[in-house]
Amino acid sequence: MRDTTHPPSNLPPHVEAMLVSALKQDLLFIRAYIEWPWVVVQHRYVLPFGGSSALMALVAFGDLCPPTQVCLTTGCPNHCSCSNVTTLSNPVTYKAVWYSLQYSVVPIHVTSTYCCRCLHQYHHNYVVRKVDDAHVYYGGVPEVIQVATHFFIDNQVLEMFATAKVFGW
Repeated sequence: MRDTTHPPSNLPPHVEAMLVSALKQDLLFIRAYIEWPWVVVQHRYVLPFGGSSALMALVAFGDLCPPTQVCLTTGCPNHCSCSNVTTLSNPVTYKAVWYSLQYSVVPIHVTSTYCCRCLHQYHHNYVVRKVDDAHVYYGGVPEVIQVATHFFIDNQVLEMFATAKVFGW
């Protein structure tokens, strides 16, 4: 378990590089004056800046992560009702493409996490149980829907397709 209530002692190098590039300041300035608000990323967020392709390769336009940092399986030793710890581990991150009505087509990073106790893999939209390879989707309609391994579509785009299909005939 990792306590998420205390901030890290320093920022990851790729975040420092992004801040240096975005703010046009040197690294000493960034390290001296940055107040790092430690918030566990539990949902999609978008970085509101344009940048070079090299910067986007490091950070991407946004990230999709599982909506939880703890195992959701009742009875699992890693199950916890509090939100200030992390019991999931082994994050796997890969590059993907997000089709958005607001931002068009943008590169993103997608991360999944793993519960070593009950062997469940947590993804952005669903949990995979290793025992029977079942995909159990989280409740509600997600804002971003995974349509293939490396492709995600905004639900607004899907709504537009449905509307065009209804009124297009």
